[in-house]
Formats: sequence, structure tokens, C-alpha cells
Amino acid sequence: MATLDENYIIEQFTLTDNDFETLAELITNALLHDEAAEKDGGTILFDTETFRRMFGSPFMPKDLFVRVIYKPTNTVVGFIGCIPRPVKIGDKIYKFVVPSFAAVHWEHQRKGLSIKMGLELRRFLVEKGYEAGFALFEPEQKGKDLGHSVIRHSDDIYPMQRIMTIRKFLIRIFDVKKVASVIKLKWYEQAGIKLFEKIQKVNNPNIRKFKPTDAERLFELLDDHIQRNQMSIMRDRDDFMWYLQQPGVNCVVHENNNGRVDGFIVAWKFKFAGYGKTIPFGWLDLVHIYRLSIKDATDLCKYMALTSHQLGWYGLQSPYIPYFDSKPFKKSKFLFFPKILTVDVFRRSDIPFPEKIDSFYFDWR
Repeated sequence: MATLDENYIIEQFTLTDNDFETLAELITNALLHDEAAEKDGGTILFDTETFRRMFGSPFMPKDLFVRVIYKPTNTVVGFIGCIPRPVKIGDKIYKFVVPSFAAVHWEHQRKGLSIKMGLELRRFLVEKGYEAGFALFEPEQKGKDLGHSVIRHSDDIYPMQRIMTIRKFLIRIFDVKKVASVIKLKWYEQAGIKLFEKIQKVNNPNIRKFKPTDAERLFELLDDHIQRNQMSIMRDRDDFMWYLQQPGVNCVVHENNNGRVDGFIVAWKFKFAGYGKTIPFGWLDLVHIYRLSIKDATDLCKYMALTSHQLGWYGLQSPYIPYFDSKPFKKSKFLFFPKILTVDVFRRSDIPFPEKIDSFYFDWR
């Protein structure tokens, strides 16, 4: 059911491969014109490869999307995508989504299009039986206001609930000067990070790069996240195997002495953009080191850094969500960098979140 006004159509649509390039350009346009990005740099450049990795899985629904069409030119000027993410809390599985990368072309902003897209999204997610959704915000982002606006206009959604505040990012930078060309870093931050630039060698015969034949075993290991954490995202098997073999994904594994994989780390490439420049960088997406010794886990972290550097990336980063031990990362020259990210939830029913969440497996794709 489309929403119409004099100049725009706001509608649910079914995503096809032909949409990837246009929508990637739209998201990048909106991100590059964000006030905080223009001031501080550090924007994700959303190319077609990144868009396909996020939304293009043949094993995910293709109808969880909203767009805005500008009628005078019949061009798409707004977009919101959704990624289904079932979540297990205690003994029950809840049907969650993660609305992602809401974008309005800079020439069409401040016309109320974001809230109209949000309301259209809410409408069909309710129809499809989704119970709740995650929203992740940096303090300076406008998306937080969008979330609250949608809730104010909806009589069937609970007030936004903050379940976690992330205060640190894990970062590993291989070339501080290059990174500082696209993101604002104070001189003393550059000086401190430079001490940790050097790539460490790895001499561990049990560590190697991922092979497609590993995929089934890696999916089996995801069950550890469910068993060991208060809350856990649950991955679709076919989608997970598709994701592991996408261009730009770097996965490293550890085998036990019987040759059976018992730990792994996954990162994917994106382009950091700022001040008219771009560099390839890595997003640390998924960590499974529960079964490894500190030494083996540290070697695996070092190998992730080494292979990422060999791929031409200039570093790795991820918000630190507490579902894995950070010690091996610190021992392999990853640093904690102060940066706030809040995890908020909008929901249609009273979901029994733990009073204090100490462990939550959440991935970014």
C-alpha cells in the first residue's frame, strides 16, 4: 500500500539485482552529506558489493524494503532496508528485524520523507508478524529521532527501550597516516595508534584461511553463541554459507589437533570515505574463540590482521559487543577506541530482556 503526496510515492517494494547500483549510490549520497560525516569524515562508502552483501542474499526475503519515488523525474530518492534477525532469549525465539541504512537524497531531505518511510515499514512488518527490531545509533545520528517519531505515530508499539550502551570500538590500524586522511584523528591519537601499526608474524600450523568445505562446520559452531550468551542472534544456514563466500569477506579458522575447526573470525571489506578520499577497510563481523586457548585465539587475531593487510585493507574495526574475550585482540595489537553506540529496541509486546545484559551475540551481517 503506497503512500502518496503531491510529489512523492512512498512504497514497499521487492528488491531485485537491478536495484543494487542505484540504491548503493543513494545511500552513499545521503551518508556523504551527513553533517557529522562532512565534519569528521569516516563515512562508509556504499558500493554495489557492500549492498549485495547486506541485502542481496538469495535466502533472505526480498520484500522488506521501502523506497521513495520522486514523481516529476520517476527517480528513487529514499530507501530503508531490513535484515531479518531471529533472537533467542532464554528458551524462546523472537522474530526481530534490523532496519538498516535509512537514506534520503540530500536534495529531498527535510520534507518528512524519513518518517513516512518509517511508518510504511512499520505497517508491513506488523502484517508479516515481526515482533520487534533493533536500532543502533551513534549519539549524533538523526536516525534516533526517526525511530522515536515512528513510535509516536504508532499506537501498537512500546516506547523505545535501550538494552545496551557500547562505549568502545575495537580497532587495528595498519597505516595511521592513510586512515587519518579520511577520518578525523587528533595528533596524540595518531601518535598512540602508530605504536601499534606493525603487522605481527604468525607461526601456528593450526591456523589457516577459510575454505568452502568449512562452511557447514562453522554453522555448527554458531550454536555456541546461543549456549553461552544471555541473548543471541540466530543465523539462517543457507544465508550464512552464502555470506561466507561473498567477495570482500575474509574468514580465518583454527583447527584442533584432529583437524577439526574449533574457532574462526570473519571480517568484510568496506570503503572508508572522508574529505574527498576513500580507503579499503575491514569490519570485524563475527568472532568465535570460545574453545581456543588465549595463545591460539591471539594467533588467530594476528592472522586476521595479517591476511587483511595482505588484501590491501588499511585496518579493522568493530563496536565491542560483549560476547567474546577481548584479551586475544589486545595481545595482537587491537586497541579500544572510545566511541558510543546505543542498542535500542522497538517492540510490539513485552519481551523479557535480561535486567542487565552482559553477553549478547550480535553480528553486522
